Amino acid sequence: MSRTTPSLQALHVFVTVVDAGSIREAAERLHRTESAVSHQLRTLERQLDAPLIERLRRGIRPTALGARYAERLGGPFADIERATQQLFEPATRRSMSLTLSPVLASLWLVPRLAEFEAAFDDLSLRLVTTDRWLDLAGDGIDIAIRYHARRPSGPSNRLFIERGFPVCSPAVATTENQMRRALAEGRILVNQAQIDEWRLWRAALAEPLELSRRRERLADSNLTLEAAAQGYGIAMGREPLVFDLLQRGRLVAPLGLDFPTGGVYEVQLRQGATRTDVHQAVAAWLGDALAQAMVTVPAEPEVAPT
Repeated sequence: MSRTTPSLQALHVFVTVVDAGSIREAAERLHRTESAVSHQLRTLERQLDAPLIERLRRGIRPTALGARYAERLGGPFADIERATQQLFEPATRRSMSLTLSPVLASLWLVPRLAEFEAAFDDLSLRLVTTDRWLDLAGDGIDIAIRYHARRPSGPSNRLFIERGFPVCSPAVATTENQMRRALAEGRILVNQAQIDEWRLWRAALAEPLELSRRRERLADSNLTLEAAAQGYGIAMGREPLVFDLLQRGRLVAPLGLDFPTGGVYEVQLRQGATRTDVHQAVAAWLGDALAQAMVTVPAEPEVAPT
């Protein structure tokens, strides 16, 4: 049975859908309606007389044949796109999506967006801020910055240790003795998103430290750190959220920065998608920016064979 050779347009739609992981995201990238993209896929499958896509409850998944086909087509289309951008569309802005928590976006990323734009002047970064862990493939997200309460087991991308330590306004304390007195007599700001952080910090101290019974509960790190910067009390500062406030001198940490909380941050790329040079470059930039405000987790030691 002879088959009609598919058009480049139909093949481009197919490759984009597989890379995006969803018809909705592919339609956004291609500036088409979802129904037009779906129609193009069905037409392509009829022309080839083969199923290429499995439609799931959330997103899509290529069949085994479809995955192989998309892999072989991906290289030539990437070459076409790269050549077009380099020769004819130097000012075209590409789009990339990043998901992270609202508080991380507010306190750490937003102050760095100007630096990001300077590094990637042809790239538009779409932020998806949520405390939920989104399904990167199903929701069409390119990159995520994940927070783990404890180091994940198994293979991971580059990890960054979170540290926590008491911080306050310079008007409250600037020396260790002043901070100890403020902790014993002043107001302790409790972050409801990290309700046990003061107890865990105190338990990790080499010597007992008295904490005031005056407590004020606030919803998240954003509110807690701002209240501390205004001189309202003493907060538990967590890297990288507190980094810029320390750099600007709005907060100080007279007792030092030495308490690892056990939490780590990780930069993740969407699995199963084509990892282009720009995806890798953005992930590396995010990792380097985190490294400037945090401690990189050392690699797991290799176990010698027995």
